[in-house]
Amino acid sequence: MIPVRQDKDAKGLRLLARLEKVGKVVLRLLGIAHILEGRGREQSASLVGLAPRDLTRAVKRYNAEGIAGLKDRPIPGRPSKLTRAQDAELKQLVLAGPEDRESGDPEFKVRHIVELIEAKWGVRMSAEAVRTKLHALKLEKLVCRPLHDKADPVAQAAFKLALPEKLAKIAADHPEAKKIELWVQDETRVGQKGKVIRRWAEKGSSPRVVVQGGFKSVFLFGAFCPERDIGVAIVMETVSAEAMSTHLEVISHAVLPDNHAAVLIDGAGFHATAKDLVVPSNVTLVTFPAYSPELNPAEKVWQFLKSGVLAHRLYRTVEEIIDRCCVAWRSLIDEPGRIRSLCSYDWLMGKPVPT
Repeated sequence: MIPVRQDKDAKGLRLLARLEKVGKVVLRLLGIAHILEGRGREQSASLVGLAPRDLTRAVKRYNAEGIAGLKDRPIPGRPSKLTRAQDAELKQLVLAGPEDRESGDPEFKVRHIVELIEAKWGVRMSAEAVRTKLHALKLEKLVCRPLHDKADPVAQAAFKLALPEKLAKIAADHPEAKKIELWVQDETRVGQKGKVIRRWAEKGSSPRVVVQGGFKSVFLFGAFCPERDIGVAIVMETVSAEAMSTHLEVISHAVLPDNHAAVLIDGAGFHATAKDLVVPSNVTLVTFPAYSPELNPAEKVWQFLKSGVLAHRLYRTVEEIIDRCCVAWRSLIDEPGRIRSLCSYDWLMGKPVPT
């Protein structure tokens, strides 16, 4: 019989085992509980599936440290070649990118970072060690989102900060409304030149997918209210003020009775500036800054649909494209919480905006 500390009985250890999430710790707790109930080391280890020597080691650590001693200890491994200060500086250098983007490489590759570390600190590291270091610094190589060369970050930041004031003004201009609903609106082209997305395949292979080179397409108009987790859409063969007017009418019918909708739109010519645009009485348009699609949460909805239901499709006619758009839209609407998840930008939902 192995001597075990007596501050907890077998029943208490079994209760702790039920609450524990780490499998190895559960086995050790149960093994010690068996010993406290009078069983021998060999039998206790066999009942929980541990080697007898592993259970003995667990008992010794339990006697010395209590429950905390049953948890696996971190393996220190080889010490880092860079100090913490150098790690922090390396992260900033990698995030800043190459100094000479014009004549050199526009972005760092791993081999460039290997050379950077050696040139700056005289430390030689393998490419694999540098990858491990980058992951430890919470850095990943991600696909960049496009940014228009005429985009104005100052105007974008000002728009985010001023949005609550604009909504307050809309509320003041419409005292009959019980509440101002915030909607975002956009449209996207869907057609034969579809998006190619990733698929599971054998490592090292190059999977293929058939794509069309035709020009048949339609436009999916969508509007979303993140707070209510709803959206409304129409499918049109062309974009025009008439199409936009139709969509605004659909949005107005989706607004709750006695409420008023503030609809955020981009500055396309057939949107806010079209002379023949018809805006319903319970809708007010708010225009995003120019060249700022990244501010519009609707862009994330289009990305979601085109990377899923609308991906890798072949269309023979415009009618087939329209039918597929309807299927995609229904799949979006039928998934509770999806619109709220995609469109709930912090600054849009009234949360503090980082400065």
